[in-house]
Order: sequence, then C-alpha cells, then structure tokens
Amino acid sequence: MKRLWWALTAIAVMVVVSMAGAGCGRFVEVDTGADVETSTSPEFVREATEYGGWTLPSNGKVLLARKEVIRDTEYKLAVEMSPTDLAWMLDKSGFVADFRKLFETSLVTTIAGPDLASSPNVQKAQDTFTSPKGKVMFRRVAVDERTAEIRIVHIEFQGI
Repeated sequence: MKRLWWALTAIAVMVVVSMAGAGCGRFVEVDTGADVETSTSPEFVREATEYGGWTLPSNGKVLLARKEVIRDTEYKLAVEMSPTDLAWMLDKSGFVADFRKLFETSLVTTIAGPDLASSPNVQKAQDTFTSPKGKVMFRRVAVDERTAEIRIVHIEFQGI
C-alpha cells in the first residue's frame, strides 16, 4: 500500500512539475518582433543611404527614414523633391531600372507622405545592388508624381 501511495505521489509530482514547466515557457518566449528605428537626423539618413549605395539631392526634403532589423536589415526612406532632382538622384545612385506605372498602390508600403491611392500617377522600379561591403540587396523605388513640380519618392533597401 505504501508503494502504491509513493508511486501515485511521484506521478502527481511529475505532472505538477511538467505543467509548471510548460506554463513557465510562456514567460520565457523569445521576442521575434522587428527592431525598428525611425528618424530624420542627417546621421541616420547617411547610414541608410550608405547601406543602399544611394545619393540624395541636396534640395531633397527627407520626410522620414526607417530601419527595420528582423533577420536582415531593411531601410526605407521617403523624400520629397523636384523632377530634376529625381533624375539627378537616380543617375548618381546608379539606378537604371525601368519604371512602370503602378496600378495597385497598396503593393507599396509607405512610411511618410500622402497616401499613394490619392496620387494621379505612381511609377515603380527595382534593381539588385551589391554594396562595397559585399551586401546584396533589392533597391525599390516608387515615385509619387504628386504634381508637375513635386515628386515624393519612396526608396527601400532590402537585404537578400
């Protein structure tokens, strides 16, 4: 009888310990959320443009820059500029991909500026770039042709 009591007690203790261990696991979960930082500081913008091998025009107005790190690093920039500055920026950045009209504006996630759905024309292009440090990435550019004088450019550098 004592053996049966000890066996049942041991089983009960194991059940309680295993349940407590399972419950504790919920409090020890690893945070897999993204590490996100946003800024318009010149240092932060420089970090983003250097990562993507990009040159911004001096007259461009940075609306916001964003860095997101999950498994790899991704930068996004929103910059307002003139059509002339846009052409200069693309040339200086070595971005020669062909732009195509974007009919489904929800395919582009913006971080600042007006909603793309309200734009009269949005163009998008993508290239592949290898940084001097050997980092391979996609460089995506969406151009919101807001007016004849204003372009809001959404730039993304996403590591592959």
